[in-house]
Amino acid sequence: MSEQKTRGSEHAPLHKTTALCPDCLRELPADVYADAEGVVWMERTCPDHGRLATRMWPDAAHYEWLRSLAFPKTSPCGAIPPSGPCPLGCGTCSRHERRATLMEIEVTRNCNLHCPVCFMSAETGEGDPTMDEIEAMYDVIANAVGADGAVQITGGEPTCRKDLPEIIRMGREKGFWGIEVNTNGLVIAARDGYLEELVQAGLTGVYLSFDGLTGDVYEGTCGRDILDVKLKVIDRCRQAGVQVVLSVAVVAGLNDGQLGDLLRFCLDNADVVAGLALQPAFTSGRFDAERALPMSSGDVIFKLAEQSEGLIGPRDVWPLGCSNPLCDTGVFFVHGEPPQGVAPHPSGFYPATRAMTMEEYRKGYSPDSPQGSVFLDILAQKGVEVTSGLSVIVMNYMDAVSMDTQRLRECSMMVTVPDGRAIPFCSYHLTDSCGRRVYPPWCKESLR
Repeated sequence: MSEQKTRGSEHAPLHKTTALCPDCLRELPADVYADAEGVVWMERTCPDHGRLATRMWPDAAHYEWLRSLAFPKTSPCGAIPPSGPCPLGCGTCSRHERRATLMEIEVTRNCNLHCPVCFMSAETGEGDPTMDEIEAMYDVIANAVGADGAVQITGGEPTCRKDLPEIIRMGREKGFWGIEVNTNGLVIAARDGYLEELVQAGLTGVYLSFDGLTGDVYEGTCGRDILDVKLKVIDRCRQAGVQVVLSVAVVAGLNDGQLGDLLRFCLDNADVVAGLALQPAFTSGRFDAERALPMSSGDVIFKLAEQSEGLIGPRDVWPLGCSNPLCDTGVFFVHGEPPQGVAPHPSGFYPATRAMTMEEYRKGYSPDSPQGSVFLDILAQKGVEVTSGLSVIVMNYMDAVSMDTQRLRECSMMVTVPDGRAIPFCSYHLTDSCGRRVYPPWCKESLR
């Protein structure tokens, strides 16, 4: 799903990197350059499958600005020797340059939806990990980042497992303070008392897929209109006293015109909505939806700024520091009177990035801050009291067409498997041009 481009004489070299051939997944030298319109492209040539140029970012100046804001790297603990060329030898291997900050446990491949837009390619639940295997994956996380880290339970659809409360309880008993469930919300909406049962077991957050505010968006991303389900889940979270993060798969031509409305919806519901995670849709796994163009985080940042009614500009969204600056960016919206020099906005919110300098951000940054807390922690150091707000994160996942393997080696989001490995998210979900996975579920068997 790339744009083919014939490179002419009007281009400006930006830097060199390494990329993949989407057909054979060979790692290849790549040139990154800006065309005459300032659009960023990544080009490589496979000796077997030819040249490919991928559109990477809408604005070269913004791309280079973000790249200049890279934070020092904290190496992972317990890295193992690579078992193959990148990205086929992950584990986390000794080539990796940053430690994990978000760890996932995939508890099922079963799902009660068959969404056209889904990197999971969810299927039947056959071969789901046992409780002993899930315990082993918790131990992988404890060994990699410590039990004081946060865990996201994902799938498939985790609520398809009847023992989900026991899985959550196991994590809390092992000392994990934050356990979040990544869900489509169908079961939570349908079953009275179910969310309360999960909270009683130790659930601390719901990561809810929430792609838009009109039914036609869900018909495109989920195959049917389930907006009423999503709204009911948010109300249930409010009643149960558990925070929810809304996760949006942004698809060009489908819901990219609703980013401003989604932001305003989250600000209006900031009493229960703690975060908005904007994720440009990528083509690993199953991607059956039509879209006008592939999108990058840069496209999302510019569109969000354009639709925010003056609340933010593109350079109010800063790197989160935990991974490559092109992969994870964000901003925190503070509710209240802005500090002197920061213009008030009719929404009553202002971006935290206007209340600090980049130098203050760098000085106050802690690699131990969870992604959504980076700005809050620094504001606290400055004496700014924050009683209400919203974290917005833009995550730039990569597929075989867009994967920059140098960026991959800075991934801080890992999927754990029972054999003790922690695999970078974009590697774990990677599929080639024919849809074949590099890493099968839980890596119980090898396809390569």
